[in-house]
Amino acid sequence: MNKDMISAFTLRIASSNGTELISILYDIYEAYETEALDDFEAGSIEDAVTHLKKCANVVSHLQKDLNFEYKVSGNLYALYDYVQRNISRSIYQGNNEGLLEAKKIMDSLGEAFEQIANEDKSKPLMQNTQSVMAGMTYNRNSLNENLMGNQSNRGFFA
Repeated sequence: MNKDMISAFTLRIASSNGTELISILYDIYEAYETEALDDFEAGSIEDAVTHLKKCANVVSHLQKDLNFEYKVSGNLYALYDYVQRNISRSIYQGNNEGLLEAKKIMDSLGEAFEQIANEDKSKPLMQNTQSVMAGMTYNRNSLNENLMGNQSNRGFFA
C-alpha cells in the first residue's frame, strides 16, 4: 500500500462513524488482498506472505471488535475464523488457494457492511478533526485540498 492510499484511508477514518469504520477496514483488507494476489501472480512469495499477514491483522481487528450482545456476532466470529484459517493456509503453502477462498467470504461481507454504512447517518466518531475540501481549482491538472475549520481549538495550551 503506497502513501497516497494510506493518506486516503486516514482521511476517511477521521470523518467516519462506527459503521463506516468497519466498511473502511474491509477496504483496507481488500487493498492488501489485491497486493497479495498480484505478488503471487508475479512469483514474489515473500511479498505475498507480508501482505497476507497484514490481511490477517485486519481480520483479527474485525474479530476483536465484535459486540457479542448481538446474535449475529457469533456467526461473524466463525466466518472471520474461517477466513483466518484460509489466510494461514496460503501463508504456509505459499500459494493463493486459501486467499481465494477467503476472498469469497470477505467480498460478500464487505458489500453487506458497505450497504449498512450507507444507511447509517450517525455522527462521526472523531469530533475535533479538520474537514478536508478537495476540488479542481485554478489548475486543470492537479487536485487542491484545503483544510477547513477553526485551528485554535486543536491541541493543548500551556
